[in-house]
Amino acid sequence: MLAVVNSLFKTYLSRYRRELRGHYEEPLHLQAGVLQDILRYNRTTAFGKEHDFSRLMKDPRRFAEAVPVRSYEEHRPYIDRILAGEDRVMTHDPAAWIATTSGTTGSVKYLPLPQSAVSGIHLKGSWLSLAALYEKDDELQVFSHKNLLIGGAYKGIEERSGLPKGDISAVIIRSIPRVMRPLYIPDVELATAGDYEQKIEQIAQLAAHESGITILGGVPTWNLPLYRRILEIHGGDNMLDVWPDAAVFKHGGVNFAPYRRQFERLFPKPGFIFQEIYNATEGFFAVQDRDELRTMLLLLTTGIYYEFIPWADYQRQDYGAAVPLSGVRTGESYVMLITTVAGLYRYPMGDLIAFTETDPYRIVIQGRTQEFINAFGEDLLRSEAEQALVEACGIAGATVRDFTVAPDYIEVGKPGRHHWLIEFERAPEDLEQFNTALDRALQEKNYNYAAKRGNDYAIVRHALTVVPEGFFRSWLASRGKLGGQHKVPRLANHREFLEDMLGRL
Repeated sequence: MLAVVNSLFKTYLSRYRRELRGHYEEPLHLQAGVLQDILRYNRTTAFGKEHDFSRLMKDPRRFAEAVPVRSYEEHRPYIDRILAGEDRVMTHDPAAWIATTSGTTGSVKYLPLPQSAVSGIHLKGSWLSLAALYEKDDELQVFSHKNLLIGGAYKGIEERSGLPKGDISAVIIRSIPRVMRPLYIPDVELATAGDYEQKIEQIAQLAAHESGITILGGVPTWNLPLYRRILEIHGGDNMLDVWPDAAVFKHGGVNFAPYRRQFERLFPKPGFIFQEIYNATEGFFAVQDRDELRTMLLLLTTGIYYEFIPWADYQRQDYGAAVPLSGVRTGESYVMLITTVAGLYRYPMGDLIAFTETDPYRIVIQGRTQEFINAFGEDLLRSEAEQALVEACGIAGATVRDFTVAPDYIEVGKPGRHHWLIEFERAPEDLEQFNTALDRALQEKNYNYAAKRGNDYAIVRHALTVVPEGFFRSWLASRGKLGGQHKVPRLANHREFLEDMLGRL
């Protein structure tokens, strides 16, 4: 039976493989088509009429002039109308779901989603990511065994709209066709349960006794505790002792580099695929399409039209500097603006990205717009801090479970510095060697940091506080942020998180 399922699946997936190849051949044409589709699809909405989408369809080059950049708060009046029950406000199709999202400190955001947007953005992105896997390995059998689901929380009914709400991963899982649900574990209810720690334990008990899993996925920091628990229940040295035919781990949400060695020890198989994906509540944006590259192919057919603002211009709020895909350059740090069939218009995603190439368009994530440190003129990005950390771990033989960094400000008689809090999976035997390597790597990665560190001129070597096992998980739980959607803030240009954490120590 599974052989028939795999054969049918492979045939169905061929359309997405052809579509994926189009990203290499005609990317700008694909993006132009997406913008036209969005304008046509939503031209009769309240938003579309206010901004004359019918006219813009004839001259889409004027789109950036006619539609201002809008933050979530500036989208909020339209969203409130949808939550109150009004139709055709931002999208032609009525909302079917309310996707919820929030950062570490932010209040909950509500994003109404028509079912057509769930299918056209999120599920289509998933199909394209699977197509990329088959482009790498045409003999892959996705359904030779079951696949493991770990979703966010389904949160019941949103009061004002009467619509179901939840984390986007819960929305996606609950949108899986019923005929395909037996091919996954656990069931939809457990996969989208709200109590994350209880859910992980129940999934571990189920999965430890499952004879085979083909594809796994999720945020690395939340999957590692699950795999450790499964090994405790099942026994064995690694996850291949539990599931010998495991073939793929799809990951996103955090930089995989600091965790890669741990996962390679968990899945020590030649040809095992670690595939990075870039998805969020707002959309499915990119997928790693080649194993030898640590970059992702920007997806151009998932109902999202892109523009890009250079980071320096974004900081000055010079939104007129935004360029379409045709205007990007490699090596520049950009904030991505998205316009989607789900009813977001020129919305700034909070991520910093850079293009590694433009034929085809491949990107890396450099961090969050809120995750940088510029307390002393160093302008350190998350990607630079993570790269330095990986190098230091390699030299000192350490592995990291989680970390955060914030400034210690200059005071009278006290120089400034960065303060690292690190939870080690495997601590370095020589902490001084680790600190020396980290300091050197930070200076190599960031010229401004090196200049400020020169002769301890503006800042001295970082401070390091090693926190106990489980500390960051406990800290997230204390803030009501426990679960796969929430991550520890890596860099902060303030001391709010750091002070709170130090207080708990």
